[in-house]
Amino acid sequence: MSVKDKYAKLYASKVFCMMPWIHTHVWPSGKAFPCCMSDSTVEYGNLNDNSLAEIWNNEKYRQLRKNMLNGDETKECSRCYEMEKSNVFTLRKMVNQYYGKHWDRVETTQLDGTVEELNMGYMDIRVSNICNFRCRSCSPELSSAWYEEHIKLYGYTPKDPKIMNILENKKFWDDLQPLLLTVEEACWAGGEPIITEEHYKILDFWIENKMKDVRLRYTTNFSNLYFKKKSILEYWNSFKDVRIAASLDAMGARGELIRAGTNWDVIEDNRRQMIKECPDVYFEITPTVSIMNVYHLPDFHKEWIDKGLLEPQNVRMNILTYPTEYRIQIIPPKERKKFIDKYTEHIKWIDDNFGDGAAKRGFESVLDFLQQENYENLIPDFIDRNTPLDKLRGESLYQVAPELEFFRDYEH
Repeated sequence: MSVKDKYAKLYASKVFCMMPWIHTHVWPSGKAFPCCMSDSTVEYGNLNDNSLAEIWNNEKYRQLRKNMLNGDETKECSRCYEMEKSNVFTLRKMVNQYYGKHWDRVETTQLDGTVEELNMGYMDIRVSNICNFRCRSCSPELSSAWYEEHIKLYGYTPKDPKIMNILENKKFWDDLQPLLLTVEEACWAGGEPIITEEHYKILDFWIENKMKDVRLRYTTNFSNLYFKKKSILEYWNSFKDVRIAASLDAMGARGELIRAGTNWDVIEDNRRQMIKECPDVYFEITPTVSIMNVYHLPDFHKEWIDKGLLEPQNVRMNILTYPTEYRIQIIPPKERKKFIDKYTEHIKWIDDNFGDGAAKRGFESVLDFLQQENYENLIPDFIDRNTPLDKLRGESLYQVAPELEFFRDYEH
């Protein structure tokens, strides 16, 4: 098969993804998955029980590869399938585009799905759950700051410890070090990577091994630029290719409510400092699009462009699908017109001023996703989840998101 034919096959497939040939996604607890988009209820192993090599060719991994090679859908990959119905440029598509060059690894796959070479070309290991935020859609498993509130809200202690760090597992660290030498791209998320010490340990490892060409990708709450006298900006300037995806969902009080721990003035000051000290580092906002911020996002996009804090096309939508009661699709059809009208107007504004591009397609994908399903029946679940949280935190969702006042009609 020619190189052209291989790539044509890669891009034509609705289910194939390079991830199971280049990557294993690991949580701070040790849970392993095919990637960060896969169904988190379906574990592929646990590094506290198995080595990376054992997980790499276990039954689930081998079956996943066989499914992809046969063109069969896999439940764990349903999030990408769903997003692609709204024309989202998903992680599956991105990985196929950038890692299709490693098709030779696919061709070495044995009939039972085994791939002999354990590879970490694409690294996404959530080293620790240490985090300074308590985002409304998160949990203690990925944010240590959530631990005490979880106990107060739900009346029981989480089964995992408050702070988890997978690199405390010496066997895993020993297994990982030779793989670090093969990394082409590293995705840092958390917890919050900027305040995670082991994140710097790995960056220093690459610097010491003259691997400054490793592409660094960050998902960060952007609340800190320093950690124990270390400047993350200096590290970013040391590597050749760095992209920052700031998990910023909204401005001001709304942003501070959705992602508790946010100080919006600090966020904007950090962005100005980054522009001054790291002018060549790519920056984008990646809002988690939920019922709490969907109406506000066009205003956020416009204001940061006007303030010179954001390039017009540098917005990438992370459309929330879980927890399901936070989906934008819980908006009842009879209430959707004002949302649709606002997005239609904003999309026209983008097109008139900046033309076609990532921003326009991103807002179009949100609009399309909104109209695909109706989860109105989950509004009571959303209320039941957020009313106790408002009370505990002394906040009011309706005050910062008045467009959701109609939810009161669904209260018990």
